[in-house]
Amino acid sequence: MSLVKTICASALVAASLTLPTQSAAQEIDLKYHAFTGKGPSNLATRWFMDEVEKRSEGKVDFTRIYGGTLGKLSGQPENIKVGAFDLGDFSPVYNPGLFPLANVTSLPFMTDNPLAHVQAAHELFQTPAVEAEFTAMNQKYLYPGQWGSIQMLSHDPIRSIDDLKSAKVRAHGGAAEILKELGVQVYGIPWGELPAAAERKVVTAAIIGAPADAFAFGFGEIFSYWDDVDWFYFPLPVSINLDTWNALPDDVKAVINEVRDETVEKARTLLEEAEVEADAALHEQTEVVKLDAAEWQKMMDVRNGAWQNWVDAREADGLPGQAVLDDFLKLLEKHGG
Repeated sequence: MSLVKTICASALVAASLTLPTQSAAQEIDLKYHAFTGKGPSNLATRWFMDEVEKRSEGKVDFTRIYGGTLGKLSGQPENIKVGAFDLGDFSPVYNPGLFPLANVTSLPFMTDNPLAHVQAAHELFQTPAVEAEFTAMNQKYLYPGQWGSIQMLSHDPIRSIDDLKSAKVRAHGGAAEILKELGVQVYGIPWGELPAAAERKVVTAAIIGAPADAFAFGFGEIFSYWDDVDWFYFPLPVSINLDTWNALPDDVKAVINEVRDETVEKARTLLEEAEVEADAALHEQTEVVKLDAAEWQKMMDVRNGAWQNWVDAREADGLPGQAVLDDFLKLLEKHGG
């Protein structure tokens, strides 16, 4: 964490403490931080907060802070850990060192069923091995946020692996892993810096959230081509500071637990609704191109190798990588993935 982030986090902690604020009427104020403005990434959490406020009959109120001024996506886990915010969305893709096992959910081409993926992840994050990663960061996992599709947009058409090798591809998570297996160089440009990098052609292709995020953040106006294929589903769990959670009354915990379970499927429904407009708009702004069957098979031929590399890296660190991958695949099968 940089000095600036540390100072900001410390100042916020000093101002708010690590525990939820309660008024004389015992109203509980919980501070939520979104790393973007209002958009597809926090549709689910806005619904969750509305429902908790309603079902707690006014006992809980959320202070909603939107935008990255007080913290970027990569800084979310630390800010939640120290209590700068009570809860927020983050991604293990941006913090693989802190959540190495949770990051199994970003491996490429695991399923073409996004609802099954999010349901399986919800269960996986509550297993002892993965839950321990949240506990180590002084957090309690709540629910999956907006589990978006990760697809590719580009300045030039990409129809082959050779086209990928010629491009300057921004990639992360499972997409980066499989591209490395194919010998494709990838550029790890943070989300906030990506529009400018794409416009200047620092990168000529980007594997990002699409269609919803790509449309919402103007990438359809930057890129000319769109590969409408889900490389993986971007894990965006929502967690709450553990001290904050432990200080909540039992009746409030019960309300939160009730709503969190409903949010799993609701998050997917809300995103699919947002994708209707985004999908139509991106089709107007871009031309859809795809890898042909032979080139696609090359991708599938190295998929399991990318998975095994992930396992080997976890096992080298003394973590149960194979067991967690096996558990996740079983959960995917259980949910129809």
